[in-house]
Formats: sequence, structure tokens, C-alpha cells
Amino acid sequence: MKFVVFCLFVITNICDDGKASVDNFAPTNDANVLTEFTKNSDSCHRPCKFNVKPQRCYYTFDVEPNLDDGTTLAINGLTPGPTIHACVHDIIVVQVRNKIPDQDLAIHWHGVEQRGTPYMDGVSMITQCPISYGSTFKYAFKASTSGTFFYHADSVAHQSDGVYGALIIDQPRHLEPHSSIYDFDKSEDHTLVIGARFPELLSASLEDLTKIAPRSLIINKEESDTKLFVTQTSGYRIRLVNAIALECPVLVSIGDHLVTVIASDGKPVQPVTTGVVRLYPGERMDVAVRADQPSAGYWLQVKGEEACDGLKARSMFLYSGFNYTSMLEDIPNEMTYDKNSIVCGQQLLSSKDVTSKSVVKSVYLGIEKNNIAVKDNELDFRYLSDVVPKKPFFPTALSLKEAVVQINGRNFLYPNAPLLLKPHDVFRDIVCNVGEESKHKDVQCMQVLTADVNGALELILVNEGFHSNDSYTFHMHGFSMHVVASWQSPAGLPLSREEFEKLDKDGLIVRNLQNPPIKDTISVPNKGFTIVRFNPGHGGNWMLECRSCSLTLPAAIVISVPISLPKAVVNSLPSCGSYKPADVLLN
Repeated sequence: MKFVVFCLFVITNICDDGKASVDNFAPTNDANVLTEFTKNSDSCHRPCKFNVKPQRCYYTFDVEPNLDDGTTLAINGLTPGPTIHACVHDIIVVQVRNKIPDQDLAIHWHGVEQRGTPYMDGVSMITQCPISYGSTFKYAFKASTSGTFFYHADSVAHQSDGVYGALIIDQPRHLEPHSSIYDFDKSEDHTLVIGARFPELLSASLEDLTKIAPRSLIINKEESDTKLFVTQTSGYRIRLVNAIALECPVLVSIGDHLVTVIASDGKPVQPVTTGVVRLYPGERMDVAVRADQPSAGYWLQVKGEEACDGLKARSMFLYSGFNYTSMLEDIPNEMTYDKNSIVCGQQLLSSKDVTSKSVVKSVYLGIEKNNIAVKDNELDFRYLSDVVPKKPFFPTALSLKEAVVQINGRNFLYPNAPLLLKPHDVFRDIVCNVGEESKHKDVQCMQVLTADVNGALELILVNEGFHSNDSYTFHMHGFSMHVVASWQSPAGLPLSREEFEKLDKDGLIVRNLQNPPIKDTISVPNKGFTIVRFNPGHGGNWMLECRSCSLTLPAAIVISVPISLPKAVVNSLPSCGSYKPADVLLN
């Protein structure tokens, strides 16, 4: 009977070309259907060929405390977790088992657009119910586009504790736009995932997490022992991933070598050659480097900035035949660079011109770190109910007396029921429309921006900087964005909405509508702005979030694009039972 239901679901999701679309692949409880994949996931790491039948790539992740290191969480005993390899159009199936005592979990696939599978995006109480301790959740989605991606826990604390790993989606070599620049793409050895280690488990700490600073940087799982082997005169593609959840940009360079940036966030760019690149949290960058120096060993160095200022990591860039033992006692010289030569992803140009729609809906998002005026007797730690008189609710996090980052003067509140799956169960009084947040009396509300399918959006993110000198990194779920403008006040002056609108009206803000970089992770400079455009071409509820801002109260919005999910799909997914997020229980 279940197999019949699945067949009916496929029939009701017919593509325009009259064939069942893999984009509409849905999970099912029918073991016969869901387990028709390759049992050995290693076989999915293969040379990708044209016109070859896609495979189903199966992985099992057990997420649990690392018994060998009490300060990390591990996936199958590894921190970072196993690298997922697939070819474009493969189906990736990952069964996640939560073995973290008394904690809930979800896994986000950073950069994967989830076309047709919005319920696989991995955001607790937005696209799914959280995976409770001892439970499993089976993610299944199509590898729809090639590029360098990664996965991580939806929780910033869990990600910081080590729940993350690389996700590489390849395509046939002749389809790679810059394959002529390099000779080898050894993603199994030349993918560098940059993380941070902390002195304790953030997810188990009762302390103020904003006070716990990272103690070191790591490349893959090492501070200094990762090795990249190369052959003289050959060119190599190296994939860089900044998997740090905090506001920790990193600088990367290879001693005596230049690198050519060929992709940012999985999207090809016009090649730019430099000595140093900067990656913001969640950003990925593919570079090509030619082994054109004397045969020896060189240090690839990573230097942290902002929250990771002063922290460093390094790996060995080794020519074939060189005995690297002499480097073990060698401390590399301090990374030297010209600040004006640093290449950042959102300053690049797309490798192809883009088409921009003439009618665009512009939305202003004012970002500011605010001190919330609240007295101790106004903080309410009780579980509230309908019989308790309503009054403005101040979250307990405000008892820390710390300023919080807000969007349009509010913090995000996660709903009481999964917004995508059970929209009618969500309490309506917690919802506030983006641009109308001032109508909501509480500090937190579920900020929703409603968009039309293929209705072009322009998001104007202004980091006003009246109360802070911090820059912030934002990640868009579900879509890639065209970064059409970015600017920071050269005089270091705050930027109000009125001042921005005057600059825009006077024609002083120039938008690149021809070949802007296409990204899912962007930086918004302090006392400046970043403007992005995109067409929401597929339905779902998609987060735009500042992950590094969310150690106290979340700074995010949900972009809601109309979608109607078949009842069979919703029913096949795990239910939340009596689960409610803590802030909802207290609100």
C-alpha cells in the first residue's frame, strides 16, 4: 500500500517535459523505495561522466560526544565528519542518528538549494522537527548543482563543537569552466575545512557562550599536520571551506605561491590571481595553484581575524620527493601581505553575465546591536499560558545585560510548530511581517518576508553601526544571491536608513547588474551595506540568518515562498510530538 502511495505521489509531480522529476523526490517510510541506493558510499566518489545514470549515495551519521576528546562532538568518531562526495544529479541520502544525551539536533546542507525538497533544508521548527536524543532522521535530496559545499549542525553550539564536514558535488571535467587552469582536482586530499576548537563543549556549557573564545584553529582535524602533496609544474584545484560558526574570517596563503580564485560558494567567477584570500564564516572558495617553485616544502597558513584574532593554523604544501621531517621543527614566518591585495568572494565577478529583471521589490533590513532597556523585575521565567495576563515578554537572555544584534529592531522567534509542515498550527500572534516589526510589542517575533514565486527581490542589508563596530556574515538558505553592491563608510560614520535612502536617490549607489558574484554567504561591513538580488524560483520557507549573531538571541528572517506540500510527504516525516522550543514555552 505504501508503495502505491509513493507512485501516486510521483504521478502528481510531473515535470513540464512529461517525465517524473527527481527534484520532487520525497522521503517515504517504504524501505524498498528509499533503500534503492548504492550500499557503498565510496562508489559515489568517482569520475563523473556525461550521460551516465545517477546513483543514490547512502551515508549513516552517528552524532555523539567524542570520548577521546571531551571538548568536541563527533560524527562516526570524526571531527570534522566524513566528507560526502557525489556527482551532479545523484541522490544523497544521509541517515542521522542523534546520540547527544538530552539534546536536539538538525543538519543543514550549506549551499544546497533543495529544489523540490524544502523539508530537507535542516532547520529545526522551520523545515522539520528536531531530531531528539536517540532518534533518527533520514535526509534525502538531489545534488542539483556542482560545487564546494559543506554540512553543519543547525545549532551554532553544535557546529562549534565539531558537527560539520565537507560536501563535494562534482561534474564531468569538460563542463568545468576553468578546468584548463589546473591539471588535477584531488578533492579527497585537497579539500581544506577550516574550523575552530574551544576549551569546552559549548552545547554542554551553562556559562554565557559569548564569553567562551576559541582556543585554536584547525585545518581538517589538525593544527599543523595536514599535508598536500603536489608534483612540480602541475596545477591543482584546492577547495577551501570556512566552517567556523562565529564571526571568524580567515586569511589563507601558500608560501611563495600565488593562487587563482576560480569559484566562490560553488559558483564560477572570473579568475583572479593573488597571494592571499579571505573567507568569511560559511564561505567556500576554490583556488588553483601551480607548483612552479623550487622543489621543497612550503607552509599553507591560515590566520584568524575578529573573534579568532591571533589564532593560526598551517598545513604542509609538499613537492613530490621532499622529506618534510625538516619542517616539523620549523616555525613559519608571520604571514605578510598587502591589505589591498586580499581577495574576498563578494568582490569578484561572475564568470557569466546575469539577467536582471526590471521590476524588483526592495526590502530594507536594518542591522544593529542594541541594548534592550529591561528591568530585572520585567524578566519572566515562568511557563506562560492563556490564563496568564498578556504583557510584553522579555527573553531570559536579556538578563545577561548584553547588547543583542537585531534586524529592524527585533530578534527572531522560532515557531511552536514547523512552519513549512504545519503552518496552520503556528501561533499567529508571534508572526510579524518584515518592515512592520514595530507593530509587535515583544523583543522577539517570527519575522516573515512573503515573496512571490519568481518575483524578483532586492534585499538591502545595512549594518548601521551606531552601537557597534562589528561586521556580520549572513547565509541564505535555498537560493543563491547576486551581490550587486557592497560599501563601507571610509570616514567610519554610522549609516542610518534616511542617509542610505538619500544616497540611493542621488544615484550614488552603483549596482552591478551585469556580472555580480553569485553567492549564498555574504558579509555586511560595519557602517556600510550589502545589496543582493535573487528570484525565488522554488517554494519553501527559507532562512536568511546571521549565525554568528545567534549565541544569545537569533538574528534572522524567514522568506516564505508559496508551496503546497502533498499530505503524503508531510505525513511521512517525523512529527514533533509534544516538543516546543524553549523560547516558545517561555513566551
